[in-house]
Amino acid sequence: MSPPHGSLRAGITALKQERYLEAINLLESFCYCCSIQGSSPRQRERSRPKLDPEECALARVALVMAYQGSGDLERSTALCQELLEQGETPSTPPWAREWAAQALATLKQAAEHPMPPEEVMARLPVLQQLEACQPRCSSRDPAPYLLKATR
Repeated sequence: MSPPHGSLRAGITALKQERYLEAINLLESFCYCCSIQGSSPRQRERSRPKLDPEECALARVALVMAYQGSGDLERSTALCQELLEQGETPSTPPWAREWAAQALATLKQAAEHPMPPEEVMARLPVLQQLEACQPRCSSRDPAPYLLKATR
């Protein structure tokens, strides 16, 4: 059984195996950890390594796919739009914004002309970072450390 907060690698594995609800749970947990890292003064004082911003962006892109795979076009579109609206920041690298721009066009088309979730998934742009993640992405669970540090 997966750890309660999961990891990026486990979330992407679930996504690739079309276990979308499991992928959503794992990726949402990872994204939450990314969002709280360094957000509190106590967390910033600690000198432990931070989560990789590239991995955080990859988790958000994978989460767009997982939402869409589960048939939740509204959440998928909203997160995709959020990726675009953040502008150029370390937490949203250019490749993530480029992917989001292409994916958003597909998601908007699906909203205008309803189609099955699997057809929309097949039309989403391929993301090389997703394939490259399996051997190199962190498999450690960041949640226990980050959640403990914010208390």
